[in-house]
Amino acid sequence: MKNSKRIISKLLVFTLIAGMIFAAGCSKKTSSTGDLVVTINDEKLYMQDMMYFIYAMEAQGQMYAQYYPGYWDMEYKEGVTMRQQMKQSVMDAAVMWEILYLKAQEAKDTLTADEKTTIKTNVESIMTSLKDKKEQLKLTGFTTENLTAAQNKLQLANQYYQTVIDGLGIKEDDVKATVDRDKYREYDTEYLFAATTKYDKDSKVVDLSDEEKAAAKANINKALTEAKAGKAFADIAKEYDNLTTSTLNFVKDDNKADKEYQAAALKLDNDALADGVVETTSGYYIIKMKDNNSSASYDAAVKEALSQAQNDAFTKKYENEIKKDYKITVNDKVWDKIVMGETTIPVAERITSTPTPSGTDATATPTATATPTPTKSGK
Repeated sequence: MKNSKRIISKLLVFTLIAGMIFAAGCSKKTSSTGDLVVTINDEKLYMQDMMYFIYAMEAQGQMYAQYYPGYWDMEYKEGVTMRQQMKQSVMDAAVMWEILYLKAQEAKDTLTADEKTTIKTNVESIMTSLKDKKEQLKLTGFTTENLTAAQNKLQLANQYYQTVIDGLGIKEDDVKATVDRDKYREYDTEYLFAATTKYDKDSKVVDLSDEEKAAAKANINKALTEAKAGKAFADIAKEYDNLTTSTLNFVKDDNKADKEYQAAALKLDNDALADGVVETTSGYYIIKMKDNNSSASYDAAVKEALSQAQNDAFTKKYENEIKKDYKITVNDKVWDKIVMGETTIPVAERITSTPTPSGTDATATPTATATPTPTKSGK
């Protein structure tokens, strides 16, 4: 579960960021926005403003709850459940985006033509996705008007975020120097595959019969002869019902490839075929090396490291400098009533908490970020 924790943590942050593209509160000061939730200096955020952030977080929680029994009430840290942590993250994110928007207003930032187009597209996409979800639409209170207002605020807030990032002096070359190129050397391969296992009616992996395995082995051996003669994998696969072809790109020891597959592939020069058929627990492979020194994984690692460095630096500046100029007052009487997992999700669609199975690491839960990194604007 430890690897799952790291992966899900990144997904949670990423999707929360994506959610924020349409989920910045709009501060209409009318009764239709619901109860007052938080005041930031003289600015007020009402329940409708918070609903966007709640919706984004609950959508993610629902996704994880499908795979982690009792997800909402898993322990995030001692004495704090995921439900409670996500609620705090909603508040922190709503406050942060409002402050960035206020700073953008001070800077007299305006929306670009591209940003206005993006806003229109996003709003249409959201409303279309909720078209047949009338109950959820009612719970969220989303309308074309308030989503557009929310988008306008977010895009302006994002401009200020980018201004802050640009002023932090974080250089890509400096970050790049901290990422080991050899560690992320990628091997891009192509293969022909004959399976020796299949799924039974209960979706369990079972071995093929001896006769089926023999047929698979015979066909993969014939295919190897054709491949060595220069015939394209795609053309070979069309000749045999039990052969498939695809690509597999991996970094050494990243567990994307079977150990037998990896061992054979690592010996190959570019455009070379493995000398023989490679047998794994799931079947037989013919392997061809496309690029044994691809930079794709390295480039992705550099991008992630740069994003992390920017986020860390921004968070420090936000917490120590930007945020301190604002007085934040939460209306606990209203906010205490909110229960994550039960606010924007219709009752019929809720995944209720169940006891965590024995042997499951209940602490292997996503890390909810208090200050999710805004996406770069098109400006």
